[in-house]
Amino acid sequence: MQPELYTHVNNYTKAFPRFSRPQVLGYIGLENLKFARQLQSKRVHFDLNLHIDKCIHRPPDLDVKLTELLRFLLENEKRLNFCLETNLDNSKFFCYRGLMTCLALTPYENKDPWKIVVILFKGNIYLCARDTEESIRRKKNMTEHEKKCSSWGYKFEQFVLSDKPHLEPNPNIPVDENEEFSLVFTTKLNIHTIVYGAEMDGIHCDLTSVPTPPEPEAGPEAVVQYLSNAHFVELKTSRHIEFPRQETSFRRFKTKKWWCQSFLAGIDTILCGYRNDEGIVEELKTFQLRDLVKMSERFWNPNVCFNFLDDFFTYVKRCLAREIKHKCGEQGLNNLQTLPMISLLLEWSPGNPVRVTGAYNNDDDPILPNWFCDDYGKNRDI
Repeated sequence: MQPELYTHVNNYTKAFPRFSRPQVLGYIGLENLKFARQLQSKRVHFDLNLHIDKCIHRPPDLDVKLTELLRFLLENEKRLNFCLETNLDNSKFFCYRGLMTCLALTPYENKDPWKIVVILFKGNIYLCARDTEESIRRKKNMTEHEKKCSSWGYKFEQFVLSDKPHLEPNPNIPVDENEEFSLVFTTKLNIHTIVYGAEMDGIHCDLTSVPTPPEPEAGPEAVVQYLSNAHFVELKTSRHIEFPRQETSFRRFKTKKWWCQSFLAGIDTILCGYRNDEGIVEELKTFQLRDLVKMSERFWNPNVCFNFLDDFFTYVKRCLAREIKHKCGEQGLNNLQTLPMISLLLEWSPGNPVRVTGAYNNDDDPILPNWFCDDYGKNRDI
């Protein structure tokens, strides 16, 4: 029987774990890189309904799995030249930032369960979130107002971001919600090495003079160097706060997610557009990451979030070790490159520990598709 992982806040209040500042390994969708100028707290009038009737919406049921990250790993395998790990202690985790944020907030979550697939393949561990029954039902039952609020978030970015460092934003065109720019980071959380993709909003141009990025023809190393030196900003929208209970809700729930997302991407500045119920942003306010922690210390603690995240990665390795010994014997623990694909399904719901609920059939609903499994490992320096 596989072990369980308990999630109570009191288990994770020790000192903040060792966490190295995220390092940029690469990028996805460079053509969609954006820039933000004149970020300051001020009054504005941004109508987020502008051209909403011509907006290209992102499908609410879009199942991204790990597709873009896997393509990146395949295309950059020779450049990155990751070691071929033979034991679980050194295995790298591959995932998206959204999954890490969800995990880090688990000790404080009292409503939404989650489901995560764990796959061990050629010495690496892949983590992918899957829909729960609750999340499927929520997507199906989204109200028109909820759909509009989602589109407003994309439109707000258009009012603040431009295509070049020296250009002004141009919100007078319809939004394509499918356009994304992402960075791929690596970091270490105690002994765990993690490689993860994170969608980024834009480069903050107020801090230093920002040159135009190198053309792709300059090569990935030149572009990575440029992006590594850039200061990115996170953009958010929120309903105007008018009553004390709204302020309490903001500090209890929103700030910890904003902090976690930004911290994992090495972002220090968040710009929030406060809007009314008609989708008009009337105020901009900037937050520094340290401010979010200070204003919300009554409600959540960053130490809890990252100590749980660290324990979760340890738990995954422990569960995989038991599965390897069960299927392949003790010798399999030091010969990961020779093992067949091993997969587990982890599930959690509020009030319960994290549990392994079974194996995951990658053939029925592939997290690692054939085009990746067949080719990854062939394009590297030996």
